[in-house]
Amino acid sequence: MKKIMLAMVVMIVSNVLVYSQGEVCAVVVYTKGSVEVLRSGEKEYKKIKVNETLFPGDKIKTGKWGKASVVIKSGAEIRINGNSEFEISPEGELKEVVKLTIGQIWTKMLHKMGGVTIKTPSAVCGVRGTEADIEQRELLTVKVYEGHVDVENANGKQSLFAGQMTTVSGANATPQSPKQMDKKDIGTWQEKINVKDIEKIFENLKNAKDEKILKLKINKGGKEKEVEVKLKKKN
Repeated sequence: MKKIMLAMVVMIVSNVLVYSQGEVCAVVVYTKGSVEVLRSGEKEYKKIKVNETLFPGDKIKTGKWGKASVVIKSGAEIRINGNSEFEISPEGELKEVVKLTIGQIWTKMLHKMGGVTIKTPSAVCGVRGTEADIEQRELLTVKVYEGHVDVENANGKQSLFAGQMTTVSGANATPQSPKQMDKKDIGTWQEKINVKDIEKIFENLKNAKDEKILKLKINKGGKEKEVEVKLKKKN
């Protein structure tokens, strides 16, 4: 029995070590409904839970009613709406780069120097010190609630400020001139995602490098006991 338990622990640890290659760059802080992750180097999506860490190349996918929120190391919370595909890109250097293939995200910076670059099929959105909503469907729609966002592709660039929005009809189209948002343009879906202790989560994430705590519940002597295994980057 002991050998079986040990084998199970080794199998779990080995799986997580594969996920832990590279430096931690984000942590999942909220999930609801169908939320799955495709780890870099893996072939299948798997369910992801709150407190799981994300690494460069990891992809998140939400179902129709799914919602999620992640905090990234550069100082932003990113909330993800349903029917979205989102990737932590390995291209980020000073500012994290994330890719929104399809779907909708809402971003909020957690400090004044926070920033993130959102790459979509239609344009690149440089988010700096901002609260913004970015949705990529047939059109790319960008709305700015606070601060500013630069929306740019090979055909042009537009700078948006609080209360403004723009659309882009594809990679070959020029970003439209900013226009003022009406009441009907203001989204509320992100308000249904409630994350507690966000500042504390961010501070813990800043100090994370290539380690991960794996918590296991084992049955010992008829009693359930939780043990922690500290994992480090696999060389």
